[in-house]
Amino acid sequence: MKKYLFASMAFLLLTASCNSNTWDVTNDLSIDATDPTIGLTPLAQQPGMDKAPLYWSLYGALRQQEKEGSFPNIFTEDDWDKAIDYVATNLKPYGYDMLVTDGFASMSGDDGYMTRYSRTQKDENSPEVPLTTIVAKLKAKGLKLGVYDSPFWLHYTNPNAIIPGTDGITVASLRYDPKKDTDVLHPNKNDQFGWVLTDHPGAEQYFEGFFKHYSDLGVKFIRMDFLSWYEDGMNYTDQIDRGYGRERYVKGLQWINKYAQKYGIYVSLVMPHLKNNALLEQYAGNMVRIDADVLEGSWYRFSENNRGSLRGGWPNSENAFDGFINWSKISGRKKVRLDGDFIRIESFANDDEKMSAVSLPLMAGGPISVTDMPTGNNLKFFQNEELLALQKDGFVGQPLERNFWNANGEIWYGQMSDGSWIIGLFNREQTPATRSLELQKIGLNSNWSVRDLWKHADEGVINGKVEVIVPAHGCKIIKLTKK
Repeated sequence: MKKYLFASMAFLLLTASCNSNTWDVTNDLSIDATDPTIGLTPLAQQPGMDKAPLYWSLYGALRQQEKEGSFPNIFTEDDWDKAIDYVATNLKPYGYDMLVTDGFASMSGDDGYMTRYSRTQKDENSPEVPLTTIVAKLKAKGLKLGVYDSPFWLHYTNPNAIIPGTDGITVASLRYDPKKDTDVLHPNKNDQFGWVLTDHPGAEQYFEGFFKHYSDLGVKFIRMDFLSWYEDGMNYTDQIDRGYGRERYVKGLQWINKYAQKYGIYVSLVMPHLKNNALLEQYAGNMVRIDADVLEGSWYRFSENNRGSLRGGWPNSENAFDGFINWSKISGRKKVRLDGDFIRIESFANDDEKMSAVSLPLMAGGPISVTDMPTGNNLKFFQNEELLALQKDGFVGQPLERNFWNANGEIWYGQMSDGSWIIGLFNREQTPATRSLELQKIGLNSNWSVRDLWKHADEGVINGKVEVIVPAHGCKIIKLTKK
């Protein structure tokens, strides 16, 4: 607690003297009356929880249906069979071991927790696919299920279902009650989800039941979305939801930290404001989203969308490159990992852009989340074993400087556990550019053998400096081994 108060005082002094801190727009240490992390251990410090995953997501298929307005969006058992075969054949040999559901489709259950996913036909009255069926299909091919869900959400057909571990408290009683919950931020807005109010009796037992439910199913990865809508109802500058307040949000994330550890669940936090420099999210998530949704992809979404603009809430950055640069300050081994959202590889204009889109998340220690079903030349970008070795090692790099505009923000580096170094030289600009790095800037000297991880070629020995011409929107990823 004493350390937290000193940090608060230091920040106040900094802002008083500078009156500007554009690189830390979310660093508002006055927002919590007390340190909400007291007594918590970061999820990333748990055994086996210190790596970002390699996985395939339903996002692409469901997003396309959403765009076409072909309601209801569906992912049938046949769709699952095709996706599972695709992943087992093309991605599993390279370390991708999980398929993950997403939004845009029916998510239902009887007692508060999701047990069924997606309608089987374009008909709201058609049956839904049981999660147990999906888990069994995946298990048969040596794969796992990850889910898109949240303990802040309720799924029930029976409002009178009793919350496990309570003395008759029903799931419906966890919802907003305008007569009792008079302190919500925007009571005239409508709920976008069946939110759980964490100050209602039975809420903590409901949260624990959520994690036990998925653990019992064999699900060990959960993506929890729309967190900003719960905390204050805000998305960009729009008021979307009622907003249930920081205090309720903090309590929920503290429970997520507690019960994710108890049941061995890997937590991915999506759409968080990341207030207080992600003070609490660093404890409650193994991974956090750090930029706006990928939507249809392209270099614009990856690097150009409102480049250099930071907000104090969700989304802090509107492109993945800015997000990785800015939030590199919180990530590392045994620390939270950064999620730049899905990679829509076919949306990029050329091979240089595609290599950058795969390389940067790996340089930053983030996940590779494939969506769609790329084939041929596009598939090879997800099959580079030399580059995927970074994920297997638990590697986390950082930029030479947290800067959106100069070359130092495009030069990344980090050390593998075997003592070798990985250098990533990127070029966000529209024309080829020289990228150079004096090795002494990262504490290196003497001679180093160089290997290009995309060309799969040794390139001799360097001493003191790396310098290359990088094509527009391209990159060069090299491994330095002590000579």
